[in-house]
This record gives sequence, structure tokens and C-alpha cells, in this order.
Amino acid sequence: MHTQSLSPQDATGLLSLIGLIALFVGLLFLVRHMQRKRQEGSKSSPSSATKPFPQTSSYTQRLPSFRPEDLPERQAALRQAFEEWKAVYLLRGLDGKTEFLRGATHKRGLRYHVSSTSMAQGLALIIQTHMAEDGDDSRGSFERLLAHLLAHPALDHSALSSWLSMPDLPTSPRLEPDLHAEAWILAGLLAARKQWGALQRYNSDQIFQERSQALLDALKSHFQDQDVVFSPLLLRLIAQQKPDPLWQAQTEADWKALAPRLREENGLPGRLQGLSLLQIGLDALLFPGDGFAEKADLAFSRLERALSDQDALEGEVEEGFSRLASLSCCVPLALIYKNGGVADQLWARLLEAQPAKQDALGASLRLIAMMSMAGTLWLGENGTEPPSITLE
Repeated sequence: MHTQSLSPQDATGLLSLIGLIALFVGLLFLVRHMQRKRQEGSKSSPSSATKPFPQTSSYTQRLPSFRPEDLPERQAALRQAFEEWKAVYLLRGLDGKTEFLRGATHKRGLRYHVSSTSMAQGLALIIQTHMAEDGDDSRGSFERLLAHLLAHPALDHSALSSWLSMPDLPTSPRLEPDLHAEAWILAGLLAARKQWGALQRYNSDQIFQERSQALLDALKSHFQDQDVVFSPLLLRLIAQQKPDPLWQAQTEADWKALAPRLREENGLPGRLQGLSLLQIGLDALLFPGDGFAEKADLAFSRLERALSDQDALEGEVEEGFSRLASLSCCVPLALIYKNGGVADQLWARLLEAQPAKQDALGASLRLIAMMSMAGTLWLGENGTEPPSITLE
């Protein structure tokens, strides 16, 4: 019987092949091990919630547009919409320690990259605080969202965040801050302090102090900017923690600039008007009788013209601001409108709406609107001052 033995060259080649396979397996094991460690390191311990969802707010007891028997069904629908929002828009960063809301894609060179905006991130902070339950990972998600904002500083304002970031790029461009988004971020920090007391990874008091001062400085340099969103509620909440005359002066200047525009346009409002109407509505909903009367006539008149638009919610009012986002901004104001019947119609439209896959802003504003209609909004403690930030 003839047998063929391996030559020295064949043996060397076989050993090399075995070595390459072992090296590949070893590298694969190392990568899996690093991924597991990264995921384990990004996990936060379960936290107790001071105001666990569904926290029914006091404004539901004083407004005729709320019927107690409707709230459980609305809150269940809100919970489902929140889970869908997380599944579609909330992504984990490459490092495993950050999260961001995916937005539109942008082309750089030959590739398309996903983007995120500080405005969507700021709304996400509020959403996570309000949807938190005892023992869940909402605080962990809040911290990962905050980590993304901290990792993408703005151009010339290192304590603020770039209005646009591209999380899947090695280096995201540093752009100007969105000052209205920064106010939402600060409100989110205040809500987190009320909900969880403290964060695990960050000193929220210090971050609030640094960002509120940076926002003050930025507003001073942009004081005559006529495109700043009218933000009475957010600036009041910030002023309670960091007193400065500019907050009130800015509010008055922004209203003076907004008022003529509210008289002019018809149909669903664009970004500036829409976000301003959202602030007016939330301010009146959560702080009743606190200076709203002088703005009510103009605001309600603009609301009537906005709600006369009954077309489908697909598409945009203006670039980057969807029809869904615009309608959602009108909802809190509609809850205190004299024609209470409009609330049921709005709830039906919100339930039927299908946010576009790249419309994180519209999807987030829809959740804020659904929270207001489900009676679970408690931002600013329903008219009482938030707890003071303790500064070091």
C-alpha cells in the first residue's frame, strides 16, 4: 500500500493555516469580549422614580377638556407610542455609552451619514424623565443622551452643544448652538433632578450651572436676533435657578418680535411660530393665570387658523419642520381653548399619525403633545417652583 507523506513545505503551510485560523478565532473572541464589557459598562443600575409614569397632573382637574374615564386609555396609548419612538429613533452610539435620536441623513463625500440635532436630544431628555418608572433604565438612557450632547460641543461655545451632529463619523463638525434647544436641555436637567435626585455619571448641578451661564452669554450676544423662539416657560424655569434680568428682558423682546407674525400667517405654523405656540400653551397649561391673558387673543386667533388645516399630516411646513411637528406644537394651547370639542379631534389625529423615519423632531413633539393630552406632564411642578439647584 502506497502512502504519501507530507513534505516539510506542506507541513509548514498547514501549520501556518492553523495559526491563521487560531489568530482569527482569538481576534473574534477578543472583539466579542470587548463588546460585552462595553455593554456591561454602559448599563446603569435600576433607579427609583419620584414621579413614576403615569403621574397624573393637577391641570386635568381644572380643565373641561379632560374626562377622568379617558385618561387610562390615553396613557396606555402614550406608553405604546413611547415604546415605538424608542424602537425607531433611539440609537446607541458606537462607544456603547451614548444615545442619540436619529434624524435625517446627510451626504459627505460618497457616503450618507445619519445625523442628530440638539433640539431632538433636548426633547428626548424631557420624554425620558416623564416616562420613567420605578426600577427601569430611564435614568441610564437620560445619561447616555446627555453624554452625546456633551461629546458634541458647539462652535465657539464649548459648554453648549452643536445644533447638528453626525454620530457615525470619527469627528463630527462643530456648528453653532441652537439656543432654544439649550433651554430644553436645561429644563431636562431640572426634571431629572426632580425625578431621580442625582445622576450616576455626571454632576447635574455643575452641568446646569455651566450651561445656563453659557446660554446667558450667548443670548447677550444675540439679544437683537429676531428669530429666537419665544420661550416664557423654559426661561422662567431657568431663571428660578439662575437669576438674571436678561431672562425677562429676552422674553419680552421675543414676544414683541413674535406678536406681528401671529397676526399674519394662516395654516399650520412654521418652526419659529410652532415652537413659540408650544411654549405659550405649556406656560398657560402648567402656570395658569401667570401672565397669559395679554397673549391669549393673538395666540388663540393663530390657533384657530392653524386648526382649520385638516389636510393629512404627511410632508413638511418648511424644511426640517414637518406638518406633524407643527400640529403637535398646537396641542397644549388647544387644551385650554374655549372650544373643548377640538381636543378629541386632535387626539384622534395624533393617534393616526405615522411619523416619518427621519422625523425625530416630529415624533418627539408628538409624544410631548400626547403627554399633555394624557395628563402626565409635570414640568415645573404644575405651577410651583422647581427645587433649587445646589451649586458647588
